[in-house]
Amino acid sequence: MRLAAVALVALVSAALVVALTRSAPAVRAAPALPGRVLVGTPETLVSLRGRPALVDFFASWCGPCVAEAPALERAARALGGRATVVGVDWSDNRSYARRFVGRYGWSFPVLEDPDGKAGYAYGIQGLPSAFVLDARGAIVRRLFGPQTVASLVAAVDAAGRRS
Repeated sequence: MRLAAVALVALVSAALVVALTRSAPAVRAAPALPGRVLVGTPETLVSLRGRPALVDFFASWCGPCVAEAPALERAARALGGRATVVGVDWSDNRSYARRFVGRYGWSFPVLEDPDGKAGYAYGIQGLPSAFVLDARGAIVRRLFGPQTVASLVAAVDAAGRRS
């Protein structure tokens, strides 16, 4: 009986750790975005102000990023004008990153973080890592690992209600 109770506590603890690392709240000012543009228009924290934003760090060599890529584009389209989506290619080869973005038909701006400094400043914990910013530029949610359209849209919409 005692062994079963210990096993249950261990299982619940493991589930809690997984849940907290996949979507953890964290309110703090967002660090600067990288200045190099891979695709689309330049984006800065100033240009993102006024509505929520989703900043997604990815790399072409990242298997989970490949799995998430179609959902990220569908989420960007679903969010429409309610929010801005920005991709950040982290520590990647420029030509591979361009092919990746083209393969998934991403319609949102993608910036380059070739030396990884922006990703480290944001606190990425593996890839993909996404950060939801409120209309004032504060990080209000961190999403680690591949997300679904529903989880991305819900996180951004929650930031919109918070602003």
